[in-house]
Amino acid sequence: MFHHRRPSQVQMKNFARIIREARIRLGLTQEQLAEKLDCSAHWINNVERAKSNMNWVDTINLLVTLQLDPRIVAEEVGIGVSVLANRT
Repeated sequence: MFHHRRPSQVQMKNFARIIREARIRLGLTQEQLAEKLDCSAHWINNVERAKSNMNWVDTINLLVTLQLDPRIVAEEVGIGVSVLANRT
């Protein structure tokens, strides 16, 4: 049976830190990142303060835009992700 999982506060804070560090590494302001993602700078600020409940589409767009590997982010955040071998 599928169980809806919510990230812990620690996981959300870790994710927020990773996003902020990646944005800064790329030399982007919150406003510039928001423009690239077609969203508001307020939303970016909420993500970076662990105040936003993101959907999977926004999460993927954010990771791709910031050039982050989702598997590495999941590991750093503390989310156990099993990856199937030989997926094609």
